[in-house]
Amino acid sequence: AAPVAATPMPPRAAPAAIRKPLASAISDEVLDKPAPRTTSLTGNTDSIMTELQSMRDLIENQLGTYAWLGQTRRCPIQTQQMLGLMRAGYSPSLAKTLLKRRPEELDAAESAQWMQQELRDSIRTDADRMELHQEGGTYVLVGATGVGKTTTAAKLAGLCAQQHGTASIGLVTLDTQRMGGHDPLREHSRSLGIVAHVAHDRAALQDLLGMLANKKLVLIDTVGLAPRDPGKADALDILNLPGLTRLMVLNAGAHGDMLDEVVGAFKTIGVQQAVLSKIDEAVKLGPVLDVVIRHQLLLRGVTTGPKVPQDWARADAQTLVAQSMQSPAKSAFDPKTTDLAYYFLPASAGSSAAQNAHA
Repeated sequence: AAPVAATPMPPRAAPAAIRKPLASAISDEVLDKPAPRTTSLTGNTDSIMTELQSMRDLIENQLGTYAWLGQTRRCPIQTQQMLGLMRAGYSPSLAKTLLKRRPEELDAAESAQWMQQELRDSIRTDADRMELHQEGGTYVLVGATGVGKTTTAAKLAGLCAQQHGTASIGLVTLDTQRMGGHDPLREHSRSLGIVAHVAHDRAALQDLLGMLANKKLVLIDTVGLAPRDPGKADALDILNLPGLTRLMVLNAGAHGDMLDEVVGAFKTIGVQQAVLSKIDEAVKLGPVLDVVIRHQLLLRGVTTGPKVPQDWARADAQTLVAQSMQSPAKSAFDPKTTDLAYYFLPASAGSSAAQNAHA
């Protein structure tokens, strides 16, 4: 008989123990693919430099943490004061500079008194001169939108009118861009018995200033501008006239970064005079006082409410510092003791550390 051909047997499946998991198989396929070639040597050099900079920032981060933790063990009073300043809203840079000058022999109570005295001495006020509405002059109120420039002008006008009469006041508004922007000042001036004038351009402003030259106090209200507004330079160029003093109005309840940007955008050369508005609405006064100290602004007064002209007070450093250190209830933004080392790092190291932690 003819031999029967052997039927080929199907290959046996691999045992379950030898099979690779699906995730492992996918990983092997990825590893088997050829690696992409580098395009140029410059790209490799930049990558190496970036890695070296990241390693350097990480080392500086660790060294700064160890140094600060060691100092907190040696001087717990300084740590508590740092926490107090940070919770009050003061910046790490100002707190660090302040506590570097602290005498080591002071106890907790003496150290707290010393710190508040240093803050008071760092705030410039008009305590050695007459108040703004008594001193007189020509002032143009500048600042961001909604900080209370119009209300501040109405309060100063009302205070001057109470002492020197309505004939001693001159009011001008440049807020002609917004629909009805000049109406609030006109309403306030009408209630005080004062005429408010409108200037549409630089020539009209010069004519009005010549007409109001015999007034004791002339107040010029301006439209609110964002610090990065493209038209800010043109709007401020109208105010570059002889005899005008810029009076910056700062919202006491604004964020510290916003305040810092506003001061940088509107600050003039020389002594910059300022008014703190909406003190009654501020949760923490530390951020605005921090900006006042770092930029060396001259405080001419504070507004404590919406009433015209009652809610106005002279800038008193002792009162402002005492209010700023009355920290409210703890919030999610309060720093912890273990976070203090981060605030003592350079800006580049801090950003790199944050990126590494995020990654």
